[in-house]
Amino acid sequence: MQQEQTKPGKRARVTQPKDVRESFRRFERREWGLWAIAAIITLLLTAALASFLLPDSHSHHDYYAVTVLPQAMRGLVGLVFLFDLYTIYQYLLIHRIRRQLLEREELFHLISENAADMIAVVDMHGKRIYNSLSYKRVLGYSPEELQASTAFEQIHPEDRERVKKAAEDARVTGIGTTLEYRIRHKSGAWLVLESTSSVIRNAKGEPEKLIIVNRDVSERKRAEEALRRSESGFRSVVEDAPYGIYRTRADGRFLQVNPALQRMLGYERMDELLARDLPSEIFRHAGEYERLIHQLTRAKEIKDVEMEWKRKDGTWITVRCSGRRVDDANSVAAYFEVFAEDVTEKRVLEKQLRMAQKMEAIGRLSGGIAHDFNNLLGVIIGYSRVLKRELGANNALSEHAREIEKAGERAASLTKQLLAFSRQQVLTPAILNLNTLTSDMAKMLPQLLGEDIEVTLVLEPELGNVKADQSQVEQVIMNLAVNARDAMPAGGKLRIETANVELNEAFTRTHPGSKVGSQVLLEVTDTGTGMDATTLTHIFEPFFTTKERGKGTGLGLATVYGIVKQSNGYTGVESAPGKGTSFKIYLPRDAGQRLAEEQQPYSLDNPGGSEIILLVEDSEPLRKLVKTFLDSAGYRVFEASSGEDALEVSTRIGCPLDLLLTDVVMPGMNGRVLAEHLLAGQPGMEVLYMSGYTDSFIAGHGVLDPETHLLHKPFTEEVFLRKVREVLDSGKRAAPAELPVSELAGSDVRTRR
Repeated sequence: MQQEQTKPGKRARVTQPKDVRESFRRFERREWGLWAIAAIITLLLTAALASFLLPDSHSHHDYYAVTVLPQAMRGLVGLVFLFDLYTIYQYLLIHRIRRQLLEREELFHLISENAADMIAVVDMHGKRIYNSLSYKRVLGYSPEELQASTAFEQIHPEDRERVKKAAEDARVTGIGTTLEYRIRHKSGAWLVLESTSSVIRNAKGEPEKLIIVNRDVSERKRAEEALRRSESGFRSVVEDAPYGIYRTRADGRFLQVNPALQRMLGYERMDELLARDLPSEIFRHAGEYERLIHQLTRAKEIKDVEMEWKRKDGTWITVRCSGRRVDDANSVAAYFEVFAEDVTEKRVLEKQLRMAQKMEAIGRLSGGIAHDFNNLLGVIIGYSRVLKRELGANNALSEHAREIEKAGERAASLTKQLLAFSRQQVLTPAILNLNTLTSDMAKMLPQLLGEDIEVTLVLEPELGNVKADQSQVEQVIMNLAVNARDAMPAGGKLRIETANVELNEAFTRTHPGSKVGSQVLLEVTDTGTGMDATTLTHIFEPFFTTKERGKGTGLGLATVYGIVKQSNGYTGVESAPGKGTSFKIYLPRDAGQRLAEEQQPYSLDNPGGSEIILLVEDSEPLRKLVKTFLDSAGYRVFEASSGEDALEVSTRIGCPLDLLLTDVVMPGMNGRVLAEHLLAGQPGMEVLYMSGYTDSFIAGHGVLDPETHLLHKPFTEEVFLRKVREVLDSGKRAAPAELPVSELAGSDVRTRR
C-alpha cells in the first residue's frame, strides 16, 4: 500500500549510502580537528601548571611554596592527565559505536536498495520520509520525480478510492493492511502492486510511522490469469471430451470422472458412478482390471488396450483404454489416469464390413459363374427338349434326352440358388402377411419332411405385414424346413413362429447387420443335433455343408442369407450341440395394409405369331436355339451378335420392329443402351431383355422397373414363347407391316461378329 505522501512545498532528502559515508567522514575529520585543538590546549595548560613546579630562588625558604604547592600542582596535573585519558577513552567508544551505526546504516541501505520490493517510510500524515531506489527500477520514476508528486497520481482511477480508504484506516486504527492495486509505470503501462504496511509505534505505543513494502506482482497476475485460462480450457476439454476420462486409485475406487464416462456407462448422477467399484461393477471380468493395473504399474503408460465393461443397465460394451501412472514424491503410484473410448459400434461395423466383404466377394464369384452357366444350361435344356420332341415318345433315345433335360434343370436350380445368395435376382416385392404364407406352406411341409417330424405353428394374431417377394420368402421357409429335417434324422419337432418385435440399439450392437425399428419375426426352430460355434461362423457360406459328400450342395442356408439380405432383413441363428437350432428371420414391418392380389398366370392357346423380331445375343449357341424357337412359332427374325451389329441390321430392315429381344450384358454396347438407341427412332417397339442375373442397367437395388420386361435364363421353349407373346400383346400395336420381298429373302443372313 503506497501511502507515502508529501505535503505541498516540502521535500524530504533521500539519503544514499555514499552520502552517509561521506558525511560521516566529514564529521569525523571535523571532530578530530576539535580534539587536536583540545589536546593542544590541554598540553599548554599542563605546561603552564607544570611551570609552578620549577624551583624559585625567592621561595625556597617558603614552606608553602616548597612543600604544599608542588604537591598540589602535581595532583592537578595528574587529574588533568586522567581527564584526558578518560576523554580519549570515551571518544574511542563513541567512534566505535558510530562505526557500528554506520555499518548498520550501510547494511540497511544495501538491503533496501537491492531488494526487489519497493520500501517506503512515511509518517502518519503521509509525508514521505524514505523511498528505496527500487521505485526507479520498478516504476521508472527518479526519487526527485516521486517527491514532486503524490502517491495517488500514479494509481489506477478505479483503485484510487480503495487505496485512500486503506491509508485512512491505517492512520485511524494504527493497523496496516495488505491489498492489491494497479499503478502506472512511467512508460504508461499498468502494473499490479501488492502492498503491505506495518505500523511503527513510539514509546507511548502510539502510531508514529508506517513502513510500506510494495511488490510488483504483474508477472504473477499474468501467470495466474494464464493458469486460470489454461485450467478453464483444460477443464472444458475434459468436460466436453467425447472420450471417457477417469482417475482411480490402485484399489479400484474412482477419484474423478468426466461427463462422457458417465454417459458412456449410463449413469444419471456423477456421485452414483463415483461410488462404483471398478473391478467388480464396471469391468466385465475382474481379471481384465488386474491386467490393466499390472501393465500401468510395470510400463507406467499404456495405449489402445481393449476390454469389456458393464453399463448400468447390464449391457456389455467394448472399450479401448489408454492411460498412465502418476507417482508421488516417493516414486510410488499415487493414482492412475485413463482415457476410455467406446468402440462397440466400431467393432460391430468392422465385423459387418468383414462379413459383407467376404459375402460380396463370394457373391460376385457365384453370380458370375451362374450367369455363364445359365447360358450353357439354356442351350442344354432347350436342345434336349427339341431332341425329345423330334425323337418322339416311343423312341428309345427319348429317355436319354429326358435325363439330359433333368440334369440341366437340376443344374439350373443350383445356379438359381447361387443368384439368390449373391442377391442378383430380380425381386417382385408385394405386401405379404407371413401368417397366411406360413399357413399355406405348412399344408405341404408334412409330405416334404416326413411323418416322424411334427410341425407346429405359433402365429401372432395381429401380425404386421412385410414387403417382400412371395416366392423368395417361400423358398426361405422351404430351405429352413429341409435344413431342420436333415438335422433330425430320427425325427423331432419343427416349430414355425411369427411375432411383432421392436429392435433397439442394444440388440443391434450385439447382432451385426440388424437394424433398429419395427420388425416382423419369422422363427424356425428344430430339436435336432445343433451346431457348435465353429460351424455357426460358416453356415451362410455357399458350398459349406456338414453333410456327407454327395448329400448336400451347401447352398440352402446361403440362399436364405441372400434372400433375406436382399429384402433388407436380418438372419440370426442360435444353436448348441444337442440342443437344436433356431433361425430367426427379421423383416421390416410395412405400414401398408393392402395385401398383394394373387396374380393369374398368363396363358395363351397359341403363343406363336408373325411379328418382326430383332434377336441380339452374343452367345452363338443360345442365339441359334432362340432363333429356332421363334422360327418354329412363325415369327420373322433378324439376328445380331452385338449392339453395334444390331444397329446396322435395324438400319437395313427399313421398316418398324415389333420386338427387340436382347441380352443385357454384352461386349461393347449393352442391351439397355441398344434399346434406348432403337426406341428413339421407333417408340412403338417393345423390348424384352434376357439375362442370367440381375444387371444394374436393368434393375436398381434388385427391384425391377414395372415397365421393364425381363426373361430369366435358362428358360424352356414354352416359357420363352409365352413371354414373347405376352410382351407383344402388352403393346396393343397394329398388325405388323409386310416386309419387302428383298428383306424376306435376306432374313436368314447373320451379321458379322
